[in-house]
Amino acid sequence: MGFKLFGTFIPYYGFFILIGIVCAGLLGYFLCKKLSLNIDDFMIVCAYLLAFGFTGAKLLYIAVSYQNIDFHSVFSSLEKFNLFFSSGFVFYGGLIGGFLALFFVKKIHKIQIQEYIKILAPSLALAHAFGRIGCSFAGCCYGKETGGNIFFEYNNSIIAPNGIHLFPVQAVESLSLFFLCIILVFLLLKNNKTNTHILYIIYYSIVRFILEFFRGDVERGIFKFFSTSQIISIILFVAVIAYLIMKKIKNRLIVNQ
Repeated sequence: MGFKLFGTFIPYYGFFILIGIVCAGLLGYFLCKKLSLNIDDFMIVCAYLLAFGFTGAKLLYIAVSYQNIDFHSVFSSLEKFNLFFSSGFVFYGGLIGGFLALFFVKKIHKIQIQEYIKILAPSLALAHAFGRIGCSFAGCCYGKETGGNIFFEYNNSIIAPNGIHLFPVQAVESLSLFFLCIILVFLLLKNNKTNTHILYIIYYSIVRFILEFFRGDVERGIFKFFSTSQIISIILFVAVIAYLIMKKIKNRLIVNQ
């Protein structure tokens, strides 16, 4: 699904992804200025994040959906090839790719990434929020059938089931991410020592874990009762909580010495 601009077909998903990236970049630029951080270093970090993020998101999608992908069909025509590589991403794959990107940025460019991570958290939330709007239009990541008064209905989707009332899980996630972005920006401007990346992971892992129960698409990878994203949510949440506990214990030991 999409629209034509000067005779060129523009898919809604790619359009909103682009808007999200641009808005995230502008927000990051604004926060860099406010916190007196180096813009050039920020641009280098963003370049790595985009490359590793999109690669990781695509690879995880392939990993969890390979049984439903007709790889022979993908290479049968240019149109199908473009469709395959312009859609079908798993956010957590992008997040993992982003972590790897930060490692290489620090290793290769010797950039102190700690301060930049704090401004990347709200920027990422903003980009992701627009991405979920794109999902709503494209029909991917759709919700389960619902009998409630709030729903989304597709009539001409090649991904989501048509003519059925679906829970608007993409819209709910998008709104939650816009809210998260606003909160993180507020906290960071109030206190530049705020660990926004920690708050981001805690908040999003909880939201994503819950919303996965309302997802209706099957290409998500299922292990026992949980989807791949729910398992990753649990791992991230536990890892961050464990990190905070260990940090608190370490600080107490230092104080008592």
